[in-house]
Amino acid sequence: MVRVTNRPIIGCYQGVRVTVDVEPAAESSLTVADDFLDARGPHEESLREDLANSNWVAELTRGALKGARHTLAHEEYRTGPLRVVLVKHYLHIVDSGWGAMQAATSRAIREAIDQLPHRMVAEWVTFTETGPVVRLSNPVSSDGWAEVEVTIEVTPAAARHVALADGFANASLAPRLSPAESDAIPAIALAAAHKALDEYEARVGPLQVTLLGHASGDLHPRAMDHYEYAVDAAVRMAVEQLEFALAD
Repeated sequence: MVRVTNRPIIGCYQGVRVTVDVEPAAESSLTVADDFLDARGPHEESLREDLANSNWVAELTRGALKGARHTLAHEEYRTGPLRVVLVKHYLHIVDSGWGAMQAATSRAIREAIDQLPHRMVAEWVTFTETGPVVRLSNPVSSDGWAEVEVTIEVTPAAARHVALADGFANASLAPRLSPAESDAIPAIALAAAHKALDEYEARVGPLQVTLLGHASGDLHPRAMDHYEYAVDAAVRMAVEQLEFALAD
């Protein structure tokens, strides 16, 4: 088990600190300690008055839980099932709000996961005569944030090669995208794959990446950069899995 308090957040929310306990478990669970929200310091008296407001306490807790669930949906694959407890947040006179709680809890859990042993996800890796092949989709959480899922296949190669599968452009598209916006997706995804490889490929050597498919749900045109985030996450995850496979 690791206990982590999030590192300071630069910019907004600098004063928010959330402490979590995270440990591997047989099944995933997420709970909130009874005394999770507390007050201390020079503003303790006024903050304890705030704690008497059950609606405000519930809002802060919802923010913390949303940050926790989002991060677990995206990161828990690295360790397997986790038991997570939101242990403590001492209220801050400025930086105790819904968004602050979401951001700090997300960071604390991610930092805890970084400290735990990581694993190879067996169902994503196929060992062939020519080497390991990784096929996966970036995680998408059901927390109300517009997100994109991209499925890729990655394998070591003599030189970098990025391609679209024949059916990639025929995926189900968001109803709010125009035909021109939909037509732009393949080029966005290809560029994002090369950008991600520029960052991660050195860890395992040259790679062949095939973009197999995608799903965008109810994506808004202003959120087209979610394709970049999705491809980056998928490539990063695939490289991580290849590191395990190549080490075997």
